[in-house]
Amino acid sequence: MEKLMQRIFQIDGEETDCWLGHDGSRFVLNTPTGAVACQLDPTGLPGGYKLRAKGVVRELRLAVGPEATFLHMDGRTYEVGRVDPAERLAGSDGGASDDRLVAPMPGVVVSVAVKPGDAVEEGQPLLVIESMKLETTLTAPRDGVVAEMPFAEGDSFGLKDILAQLAPEEE
Repeated sequence: MEKLMQRIFQIDGEETDCWLGHDGSRFVLNTPTGAVACQLDPTGLPGGYKLRAKGVVRELRLAVGPEATFLHMDGRTYEVGRVDPAERLAGSDGGASDDRLVAPMPGVVVSVAVKPGDAVEEGQPLLVIESMKLETTLTAPRDGVVAEMPFAEGDSFGLKDILAQLAPEEE
Protein backbone atom coordinates (compact mmCIF):
# COMPACT_ATOMS: atom_id res chain seq x y z
CA MET A 1 0.00 0.00 0.00
CA GLU A 2 1.43 3.35 -1.04
CA LYS A 3 1.60 6.13 1.53
CA LEU A 4 1.20 9.68 0.20
CA MET A 5 2.51 12.97 1.56
CA GLN A 6 1.11 16.09 -0.07
CA ARG A 7 3.56 18.95 -0.32
CA ILE A 8 3.79 22.25 -2.08
CA PHE A 9 7.29 22.92 -3.37
CA GLN A 10 8.68 26.29 -4.42
CA ILE A 11 11.34 25.80 -7.07
CA ASP A 12 13.05 29.06 -8.00
CA GLY A 13 10.01 30.93 -6.65
CA GLU A 14 7.39 28.98 -8.62
CA GLU A 15 5.00 26.77 -6.65
CA THR A 16 3.89 23.29 -7.68
CA ASP A 17 1.69 20.77 -5.87
CA CYS A 18 3.26 17.33 -5.49
CA TRP A 19 2.44 14.10 -3.75
CA LEU A 20 5.38 11.97 -2.74
CA GLY A 21 4.68 8.30 -2.27
CA HIS A 22 6.69 5.20 -1.53
CA ASP A 23 5.64 1.76 -2.72
CA GLY A 24 8.13 -0.14 -0.52
CA SER A 25 10.98 -0.16 -3.03
CA ARG A 26 10.99 3.26 -4.67
CA PHE A 27 9.65 6.78 -4.45
CA VAL A 28 6.91 7.93 -6.75
CA LEU A 29 6.56 11.68 -7.33
CA ASN A 30 3.02 12.53 -8.39
CA THR A 31 2.73 15.91 -10.12
CA PRO A 32 -0.12 17.61 -11.97
CA THR A 33 1.50 16.36 -15.21
CA GLY A 34 1.88 12.70 -14.14
CA ALA A 35 3.73 10.24 -11.90
CA VAL A 36 7.50 9.70 -11.97
CA ALA A 37 9.19 6.74 -10.31
CA CYS A 38 12.58 7.76 -8.93
CA GLN A 39 15.47 6.47 -6.87
CA LEU A 40 18.07 8.49 -4.93
CA ASP A 41 21.31 6.71 -4.02
CA PRO A 42 24.19 8.21 -1.97
CA THR A 43 27.55 8.51 -3.79
CA GLY A 44 29.79 8.68 -0.72
CA LEU A 45 30.54 12.41 -1.14
CA PRO A 46 29.04 14.78 1.47
CA GLY A 47 25.54 15.54 0.20
CA GLY A 48 26.23 13.63 -3.02
CA TYR A 49 23.57 11.48 -4.69
CA LYS A 50 22.68 9.82 -7.96
CA LEU A 51 19.11 10.44 -9.08
CA ARG A 52 17.54 7.84 -11.34
CA ALA A 53 14.29 8.86 -13.04
CA LYS A 54 12.80 8.16 -16.47
CA GLY A 55 15.85 6.10 -17.47
CA VAL A 56 18.24 9.01 -16.82
CA VAL A 57 20.92 9.08 -14.12
CA ARG A 58 22.13 12.46 -12.82
CA GLU A 59 24.65 13.29 -10.14
CA LEU A 60 23.62 15.99 -7.69
CA ARG A 61 24.42 17.47 -4.30
CA LEU A 62 21.85 18.30 -1.63
CA ALA A 63 22.05 20.60 1.37
CA VAL A 64 18.93 20.30 3.49
CA GLY A 65 17.83 23.10 5.81
CA PRO A 66 14.70 23.50 7.93
CA GLU A 67 12.98 25.84 5.44
CA ALA A 68 14.44 24.73 2.10
CA THR A 69 16.67 22.25 0.33
CA PHE A 70 19.41 23.41 -2.00
CA LEU A 71 19.97 21.18 -5.03
CA HIS A 72 23.12 21.57 -7.13
CA MET A 73 22.81 19.80 -10.49
CA ASP A 74 24.15 20.39 -14.00
CA GLY A 75 26.12 23.46 -12.87
CA ARG A 76 23.10 25.24 -11.34
CA THR A 77 21.85 25.57 -7.79
CA TYR A 78 18.11 25.43 -7.12
CA GLU A 79 16.40 26.45 -3.91
CA VAL A 80 13.49 24.11 -3.22
CA GLY A 81 11.26 25.53 -0.50
CA ARG A 82 8.63 23.48 1.27
CA VAL A 83 5.18 24.81 2.08
CA ASP A 84 2.95 22.86 4.46
CA PRO A 85 -0.55 22.75 2.88
CA ALA A 86 -2.16 22.75 6.34
CA GLU A 87 -0.38 26.00 7.25
CA ARG A 88 -1.38 27.51 3.91
CA LEU A 89 -5.03 26.61 4.55
CA ALA A 90 -4.85 27.97 8.11
CA GLY A 91 -3.86 31.31 6.59
CA SER A 92 -0.46 32.80 7.06
CA ASP A 93 0.50 36.42 6.73
CA GLY A 94 1.10 36.80 3.01
CA GLY A 95 2.63 39.95 1.54
CA ALA A 96 5.33 41.15 3.92
CA SER A 97 7.17 37.82 4.22
CA ASP A 98 7.54 37.73 0.42
CA ASP A 99 9.68 40.88 0.70
CA ARG A 100 12.29 39.19 2.93
CA LEU A 101 15.00 36.75 1.97
CA VAL A 102 15.51 34.58 5.06
CA ALA A 103 18.53 32.33 5.62
CA PRO A 104 17.45 28.69 5.24
CA MET A 105 20.55 27.59 7.20
CA PRO A 106 23.63 29.22 8.75
CA GLY A 107 26.38 30.34 6.39
CA VAL A 108 28.56 33.17 5.14
CA VAL A 109 27.98 35.96 2.61
CA VAL A 110 30.26 35.50 -0.43
CA SER A 111 29.27 38.69 -2.28
CA VAL A 112 26.66 41.47 -2.24
CA ALA A 113 25.41 42.93 -5.55
CA VAL A 114 23.04 45.69 -4.34
CA LYS A 115 22.67 48.27 -1.57
CA PRO A 116 19.68 49.87 0.18
CA GLY A 117 17.85 52.25 -2.16
CA ASP A 118 18.72 50.29 -5.33
CA ALA A 119 15.82 49.47 -7.67
CA VAL A 120 15.77 45.77 -8.56
CA GLU A 121 13.84 43.55 -10.96
CA GLU A 122 12.35 40.15 -10.15
CA GLY A 123 15.04 37.50 -10.50
CA GLN A 124 17.94 39.97 -10.23
CA PRO A 125 20.83 38.63 -8.09
CA LEU A 126 21.04 40.35 -4.69
CA LEU A 127 23.75 38.35 -2.93
CA VAL A 128 25.63 35.06 -3.01
CA ILE A 129 25.81 32.93 0.13
CA GLU A 130 27.67 29.76 1.03
CA SER A 131 26.12 27.12 3.30
CA MET A 132 27.47 23.61 3.71
CA LYS A 133 30.06 24.22 0.95
CA LEU A 134 27.35 25.11 -1.61
CA GLU A 135 27.19 28.59 -3.11
CA THR A 136 23.69 29.92 -3.77
CA THR A 137 22.65 33.14 -5.50
CA LEU A 138 19.65 34.77 -3.83
CA THR A 139 17.50 36.82 -6.19
CA ALA A 140 14.82 39.49 -5.87
CA PRO A 141 11.38 37.88 -5.36
CA ARG A 142 9.70 40.78 -7.22
CA ASP A 143 10.39 44.18 -8.78
CA GLY A 144 11.01 46.76 -6.07
CA VAL A 145 13.49 48.79 -4.05
CA VAL A 146 16.02 47.31 -1.63
CA ALA A 147 15.17 48.45 1.91
CA GLU A 148 17.82 46.54 3.85
CA MET A 149 20.98 44.50 3.24
CA PRO A 150 22.13 43.76 6.80
CA PHE A 151 25.16 41.61 5.93
CA ALA A 152 28.37 42.46 4.04
CA GLU A 153 30.76 40.22 2.14
CA GLY A 154 32.47 37.83 4.57
CA ASP A 155 29.82 38.20 7.31
CA SER A 156 28.46 35.06 8.93
CA PHE A 157 24.71 34.68 9.43
CA GLY A 158 22.46 32.32 11.35
CA LEU A 159 19.40 30.27 10.59
CA LYS A 160 16.38 32.46 9.72
CA ASP A 161 18.38 35.71 9.73
CA ILE A 162 17.01 38.25 7.25
CA LEU A 163 19.60 38.52 4.47
CA ALA A 164 17.77 41.13 2.36
CA GLN A 165 14.50 43.01 2.49
CA LEU A 166 12.55 44.96 -0.13
CA ALA A 167 10.56 48.08 0.69
CA PRO A 168 6.81 47.38 0.98
CA GLU A 169 4.86 47.74 -2.26
CA GLU A 170 2.86 50.91 -2.56
CA GLU A 171 -0.81 50.40 -3.34
